[in-house]
Parts: sequence; C-alpha cells; structure tokens
Amino acid sequence: MWPPRNLPIRVRMSVTAMLVTGLLVGALYVALLVLVRQDAVTEARLHAAQSAQQVVLDAEAGRLVPPLITAGADEMVQILDRNGKVIGANAALLKEGPIPAELPDPMELRRDSTVCGYPRPDSPCLLVTAYRFFLAGNPHTVIAAEPEPGLLPRPMWAVLFGIVGVLTVVLRGVSMWWAVGRTLAPVEAIRAEMDRITTAADLHRRVPLPARQDEIQRLAMSVNATLDRLERAVEQQRRFVSDVSHELRSPITGLRTGLEAAALLPDEIDQAEVVESALTATERLENIVADLLVLARRDAGIPAETERVDLAALVRQEVARRPRRVPITVKAEPHVMVEASKVGIGRVLTNLLDNGARHARTAVQVRVFTDGVDAVVEVEDDGEGIPAESRERVFERFVRLDEGRRRDPGGSGLGLAISREIVRDHGGSLTIADGHGGACFVLRLPRLEDTPEPTG
Repeated sequence: MWPPRNLPIRVRMSVTAMLVTGLLVGALYVALLVLVRQDAVTEARLHAAQSAQQVVLDAEAGRLVPPLITAGADEMVQILDRNGKVIGANAALLKEGPIPAELPDPMELRRDSTVCGYPRPDSPCLLVTAYRFFLAGNPHTVIAAEPEPGLLPRPMWAVLFGIVGVLTVVLRGVSMWWAVGRTLAPVEAIRAEMDRITTAADLHRRVPLPARQDEIQRLAMSVNATLDRLERAVEQQRRFVSDVSHELRSPITGLRTGLEAAALLPDEIDQAEVVESALTATERLENIVADLLVLARRDAGIPAETERVDLAALVRQEVARRPRRVPITVKAEPHVMVEASKVGIGRVLTNLLDNGARHARTAVQVRVFTDGVDAVVEVEDDGEGIPAESRERVFERFVRLDEGRRRDPGGSGLGLAISREIVRDHGGSLTIADGHGGACFVLRLPRLEDTPEPTG
C-alpha cells in the first residue's frame, strides 16, 4: 500500500495529497491539451474553408492565374473540373494528382473530410474542405487542405500547463505538510507532556489545552480528566497501603512482643495469657486479611453468584449465628425476597449487627419490611448515635470515629466500607437515618415478587 503506513502521518498525508492532486491535475492537463488540439483543428479547417472560398471568389471574378496564390505556405489548393481533373493548383501541388477528398454531392455545397498518405504514403494527414461552384455554367470543385495539427499543436501552451500543474502539486504537498504539522502540534505537545509525566512519575502535571475548541482540545480534556482520576486512584491506593500497613502493624507488633517476652522470660510470663493474646492478635489479623480479600475481589470485578434469598430468614439466621453483647430483637415481614449473594449480604448483615451491638447500651432492634419496590432492613441501636456530619465518613475505608475506637480498639475500619460496596454491587443502598437516640442503619435492596420457588 502506498504510501507505507510506517511513515509518519505528516509525510503520509502530504504524499497522499500530492498523489490525489497530481491525478486531478493530470486529468485536467490532458483535458486542456485535448481542448487546445480541438481548437487548433477547428482553426485549421477554418483556414482551409477560407482559402477555398477565396479561390471561388477569384475564379468567379476571373482573377485566377496559375499557379494559385494562397495565404499560407502549408496550404494546398486545387480546382477540379466536372470530371475530377485538376485544372489549377497552387505551387505546392502543381505536379500532384487530385487530393482524394470526399467531394460534395450534387445537392451539397461543401463537405469536410480528412485525408492521410497524400501525396506520399508517409505524408501527414490533411484536413480537407471541398466546395462546389459553377463557372461558365459548368460545375467545378475547389479543394483546400491544411496539415492536421499534431498532439501538441501549441508546445508553449503544453509547457505552460505542465509548469502550472507541477507547481500546483508541489504547493498542495507543502500546504498539506504545513496544515498537518499545525494540526498535530498540540498532539505532539500532549505526547511530550505525557512522556514527561510517565518518566518523572509526576501525576500532578497536566497536558496543555489547545486554544482552538476542536477534537484535539476535547482529547486533551479527556487526557487531563484521566490523569485526574489516575492521580486520585494512586493517592487512594497509597493511603490504602498506608492504612493497611498501619492496621497490620499493631497486631503483628503485639503478637511479636508477647512471643518474644514468653521466649525470653518463660518463668515470669503466664503462658495461657500469652496464648490468649496471640489468639486475639491472630483473629484481628484474620479479620483484616478477610476484609482485604473481599475488597480485592470486588475491585477486580469478580462477580458474585446470586440466588433468591429470603431476607427475613437470613436476618434471623445471622442473629442466631453467635451471641452478642446485647440482645437483638427481630421484627420481620414474611417472605421478603431479593436476588442477592447470600454470602455477601450475610456479611453485610453481620457487620451491621456487630456494629449495632458494639455501640448499643441495652439492645438492638432489627426490622425487615417491604417499601414499594424495595426490601428494607433497619438495624437500630440505643447508643449515642452518629452525628449527621459524620454519617458519610463512617463508610470510608479505615475511617473510625472516636467512639468506635474507644469501644473496639481492635477494629479495622473496613466493615462498613465493605458493606456499602457490596450493597451497591447489588443495586441497593446503605445509609444512616435518624433513629430514636442511637444510630439507625438502613439497607435497601431491589425486591423480588413473592413467588414460590419451582420444585424439581
């Protein structure tokens, strides 16, 4: 394919423009040469006709004197009698036979034709005009001929057209080179800035925005928006790694300290206390790792398997799974059905129940009901509650309010963040509403119609 695709786009565009322009100019050049030749042919036939008419006028006026006088040296003129015999000719045809032209019919006055190979086989073709006229009552024919113009009857015109055509092609290539260069200059600036950003790993930089409001400006805006999102993602990732490191450091440090103390002072340290402390630290590590695994699977976009779940039955199952610090009361409508991952929603309910039990003074109340197209679970405790300005912060990763740190120093601050993300993956929402003194977490999921499951 021409031009090759491995050439720079500026070169390919310029070469393509020159090729297309060259084809158009070439076609126009040929058309102009054809028109020039047709004009020359028309002019030659006109000269031949004028010469024949002049001979007719001279013959009728009795001014013919052999040889016939013609205006041009290339003109050929003959007068034929009624039998086709040459009775007069100009100097060029004095000793030649009659021109084998097409003669006018008895009812015609003039006929044009083209004769080749006269008077010799290698002679050029002639444009011939034959006139019929009467002299002394007898019919005669005057034949005038002009050499047929060649392919380039006017060489200077051909040279001029060629020069103009070449200049047009060259100017088209230069203008395309300049235009593409000007158009791609912002793209090159964007590329250079992106190279500097990736080389220096400086995500605070942004690519320049072209002044013109066109597709390249929109490209630069998209690139800057992508850099904004990338910077936020990298910053979030850095904070995440920092927070994970901080959360993991505490149980690991406690575990190491206890084990080292038990190893150095085996007689002075209560071994049962060391084992209990190690189990506590290990459980906290296990919870953090489990939370991180859930986040990693979700961020990787691994879909969870869903099924029809009776939300009321699942809530009762999670409440009965293990005892908590305060009693939990469940008020549920029957058969509140949702399409969900039983494991994922079960984890959400466990997090909400544990959070409520951790902050409640005396009890936690759970309500399960339907609200239009939604299935709703409310988990309300009678604790101190969450201030309105902090209700969104508690759903951020590793964010823990002072009350939460006081009541559960070993927590990771991931439970509520994971719960909201799981719920969003199910097309629902997890918010905090005003309760009767304490915090009231509201879980909403799209409700399914209560239809019996098919039996096999």
